Amino acid sequence: MRTSNKSHMRPKKSQIRQSDVAGTRAVPTAAAPPTGKVGAVLGGTEIKIAYKIGYILNFYREPSFRRIEMQYGITRPEIVTLIFLNFREGVTASDICEFSGHLKANISRGIIALERKKLLRRETDPADNRRQLLYITAAGRELYAKYIPALREREHAMLTCLTAAERRTFESLLDKLAAHVPQWATPGEL
Repeated sequence: MRTSNKSHMRPKKSQIRQSDVAGTRAVPTAAAPPTGKVGAVLGGTEIKIAYKIGYILNFYREPSFRRIEMQYGITRPEIVTLIFLNFREGVTASDICEFSGHLKANISRGIIALERKKLLRRETDPADNRRQLLYITAAGRELYAKYIPALREREHAMLTCLTAAERRTFESLLDKLAAHVPQWATPGEL
């Protein structure tokens, strides 16, 4: 894994617990906002919370997905589709779009590519012949099992600055925000 020498990525000495000095990783003790240029931007925009969510998500997702794309030869829509199908099968492309926030055209292209690679299969919905239900294949599960550990590790690294109680609170708040999306998002925006 690549390390960064950027100052906004390292905790200040005053943020490091003495018990962590002998360990392998410095853990900030307080919720100090980022400083320098990054802190000025993150705290200075008119959309502070959304901008911070995007900033964090980009640092989690972009390097992770690029690595998966290069290592396994699958695209982001394919990655997202396999993640979703590993969790719930027998869904449609529209279901994946609705729950992932990805564009239908991108997910549809990903599904076509995954089917060509024999990583998923389609079946006609017995209740509606117009609908195609998607299922992950054994090869799809095998590929998923290869890349998901790196995503879990990166998520863990992202959250190491939070205590267990803070993680539970954070996840609860994310659940609440996610449940609220239908209240402010316009149908058909994606």
